[in-house]
Amino acid sequence: MEYLLGIWVDLWDASFGNKSRLWPLYLITTLVIAVALYRLRGERQPFLQWLMPKAVWLHPSHIVDLKVFALSRLLTVAGAFNVIALSTIVAPLVAAHLPLSQLTDAQPHPFVIAALLLVVSDFATYWVHRLHHEVHILWPFHSLHHSAEVMTPVTVYRKHPIYDLTKSVIHGAMIGLTQGALLAMFPGGVTMGMLLGVNAGYLLFNMLGANFRHTHIWLSYGRVMEHILISPAQHQIHHSIDPAHHNTNYGEVLAIWDWMFGTLYVPQTAEKLEFGLGDAHGNRLAQRHDSLAAALVVPVRDSLRQIRKKLRRKGAKPTVTPAE
Repeated sequence: MEYLLGIWVDLWDASFGNKSRLWPLYLITTLVIAVALYRLRGERQPFLQWLMPKAVWLHPSHIVDLKVFALSRLLTVAGAFNVIALSTIVAPLVAAHLPLSQLTDAQPHPFVIAALLLVVSDFATYWVHRLHHEVHILWPFHSLHHSAEVMTPVTVYRKHPIYDLTKSVIHGAMIGLTQGALLAMFPGGVTMGMLLGVNAGYLLFNMLGANFRHTHIWLSYGRVMEHILISPAQHQIHHSIDPAHHNTNYGEVLAIWDWMFGTLYVPQTAEKLEFGLGDAHGNRLAQRHDSLAAALVVPVRDSLRQIRKKLRRKGAKPTVTPAE
């Protein structure tokens, strides 16, 4: 009985705990911001119809979101994407072998550590995200997320397990390297508990409207701030089928990586968007992830097809034109 209770507690924590976008505190702040937007914009339809329209929340695409969410939470509880476990293995190894000068008298403030870890984590997110768009073998696993035709806060979890695993490994390695460097430089002032327990940056990020990123509600931070932080509107643009929006706004929290590497798109004004997968001309592609089974199997098949194509190209003999 206690074992089953423990599983339910772990499932609740993975689904609605403070590391989830669906943590009640984040949902409450999302609701408060929604009420403010509703009143400021003078919306005429009833509040709940505006915030949670049936056409979105009962859409077949959202039903798939819910199924993928349930599976991903089960896999998380099973430890399939345990980033902390990897980072705690990497960090001590790096600390023990990294030739850095020890600053025994210095004690960095926890908020400095939080900011540093957020920057490193966000940098890793940018490149994991971008690689999954630009590498043909990886794209199928991320295309599941982009195949969402409507979006709700649950859509953030519409991810293939292989995408989550890849991201977890890269994040774990980069966070572990950073933690190891901090332990090497400040052996007396930094503990593993401090490194693992600081979440101030993401707490603020999630409380300031992160849940609007996967919704139909436009929320922009303005042209200046959108060169620094990725707004919900910018992430919605990332999901647009419009070719002008393809391969832009890869960042999660910070826009500086997109700005630095030439992938930033800052909207001039509110734009009407269509979500889902589109071709190079902006035509919507047929939905191929229309069930949980398809969401899991189609990306694997597509990725294997890309691998076979590459192998065939490598194995093809060059054509030699006979001399006249």
